[in-house]
Amino acid sequence: MRVGLTLIGAVLALTLSPWPVYAETLKGPISARVIRIIDGDTLEVEVRIWFGQDVTVNVRVLGVDTPEMKGKCPTEIEAAKAAGMFTLKVAPPGGLVQLHNVKPDKYAGRVDAVVELADGRNLALVLIAAGHARPYSGDRRQSWCP
Repeated sequence: MRVGLTLIGAVLALTLSPWPVYAETLKGPISARVIRIIDGDTLEVEVRIWFGQDVTVNVRVLGVDTPEMKGKCPTEIEAAKAAGMFTLKVAPPGGLVQLHNVKPDKYAGRVDAVVELADGRNLALVLIAAGHARPYSGDRRQSWCP
C-alpha cells in the first residue's frame, strides 16, 4: 500500500511540475548537418545538443512518400534511385538543414521532421515539385508500380 501511494505521489509531482518531462514535438528550428542520404525521404544528420556533444539520427521527411529502394517492381526501384540522387543534390553531405516539428517516428532511432534546405525551401515540397515524391499523411502507401 505504501509503495502504491509513493508511486502515485511521484506521478502527481511530475504531472504538476513546471518542467516538462518529455516533449511530444520539438518545434525548432534545429540546425543539423547532413551526414548521408539514406533514400529520397530519409537523411542521416548530426545535431549538436550541447557543447561538444553531437547526436546522429535518421530523419524521415514529414509529409511525403518516395519510392523504396527495395521496391516491388523495377519501376519503383529506378524511381527510388532517382529520388535519392535528387535529395543528395539538394541536401548534400556536409550541408546544413533546419529541422522543424520534430516528432518520434514509429521506428526506433528515427524521427519525423519538416526539413528546410539551406536555401530556405521545404524539402518535401521540392521533392513533390520535382516529381520524386507524393504527399503522405501516414495512411496506407500507394503503389509506385504500374
